[in-house]
Amino acid sequence: MASTTTRILDYTPFLSLVSRLRKPSPIRALMPIMSLPGMISLAGGLPNASTFPFQSINVELKSTTTTTPTTLTVDGQLLADSLQYHPSQGLPQLTKWLREHQRKTHSLIEDEKKEAWDVILTTGSQDGLTKAFEMFLNPYCVQEHALKQSSETLNEDDNIRDAIIIERPTYSGSLSTLFTLQPHMIEVDVDQFGLIPEQLEESIQEFKKEHPKTMIKFLYTIPNGQNPSGCSLTLERKKKIYALSQKYNFLILEDDPYYYLALDNPSEPVPSFLSIDTDGRVLRFDSLSKVLSSGIRCGFVTGPIQLINQMVLHIQASNLHSCGLSQGIVYALLSQWGEEGFAQHVKHVQKFYTSKRNDLIECIDRHLKDYVEYSIPVCGMFVWMKLKGISDSLKFIEQKARQQNVLMLPGTYFYPTKGSATPYVRASFSIASKEQMDEACRRLAILIKEELAQQQ
Repeated sequence: MASTTTRILDYTPFLSLVSRLRKPSPIRALMPIMSLPGMISLAGGLPNASTFPFQSINVELKSTTTTTPTTLTVDGQLLADSLQYHPSQGLPQLTKWLREHQRKTHSLIEDEKKEAWDVILTTGSQDGLTKAFEMFLNPYCVQEHALKQSSETLNEDDNIRDAIIIERPTYSGSLSTLFTLQPHMIEVDVDQFGLIPEQLEESIQEFKKEHPKTMIKFLYTIPNGQNPSGCSLTLERKKKIYALSQKYNFLILEDDPYYYLALDNPSEPVPSFLSIDTDGRVLRFDSLSKVLSSGIRCGFVTGPIQLINQMVLHIQASNLHSCGLSQGIVYALLSQWGEEGFAQHVKHVQKFYTSKRNDLIECIDRHLKDYVEYSIPVCGMFVWMKLKGISDSLKFIEQKARQQNVLMLPGTYFYPTKGSATPYVRASFSIASKEQMDEACRRLAILIKEELAQQQ
């Protein structure tokens, strides 16, 4: 399913005041000029590479088929580029590889006259999300100050803040940033098939009645292996949600860190929001943390070139660019593997996590089938469980389970409304052995049984 930005949006209304004020770094803008043939540059503040102590970097790779490891070497021009300052968008070799990967993966095509979309490297997808939130949202305190300084007569409805749509529950890491920006959060429930489109429209209409002057900037969604619920959106629902984004004019932030962790060996993934985007409404966040290394901190954002360029301005004024050595190693690995090798590695990772999920489900069914409700996740690394008869999982986990050396995350951590009591917990199957999972479920069953007995 091909997509292109056939109708360029005016993104200015979506941008925060800070983002609108960002200007290109004059020094960063000189980098392409400095590399022109014959150019003698005394302008840049680049350290002399001859003083760097690195000659080459050799990395031994695991093999899934043989006992002989493969050596990956980063040297020559790639090492030189990795060690030196480089464009804020990312190491050019890696951004080129990822751009082609995204084009194939999400069926993206080019506009006849200019590129409609682009890719940017970030220090993990969390970095990209934080920069995107700040690109779109004005902190509520800033808006209050601006309104107080206004000479105009203000009505109560004028004292407004930005609004977003968010899944309930959702990723706690994103909530940490969003809480500081204080937008109105239009909360929409998810079920085992993801965000519920009918409830989405009802919630939007209800919000519009109460806040007619407030702009809804974006929907933040985790479409695959949603953290924490483990649910995954169907294509039918994605199409309905995208149609609503057109009807009510909001953007879609597609946070998809578990895209490569589809379970049960699916024949092909459900098309992404990016792949069905015809208006330039989707900004997509991918991560290599789950399939290569979380410590390597390599994420990438794909979307309308205007928004990508706006994020580049933020990077220029903050961390300049993501770690060059990490990018160099990732590029050397991906270029050695090629698309086919990367796909084989992803299949290996998916098979591993499918087995881990099955282990946890087996343990839950053995010990907890009478005490919990859950849906089997088809992607990701979490099982979202409802503890029957337990109204507040936070109190239960902190006061009971921890004392018995069982740790799961209470559901309240994942709700946009702070302090929400919930019977849910998130259990991860990524690290623990099957024996540890079994013992944890056994202990939890005893604790729930004791708690229910005390309630009688």
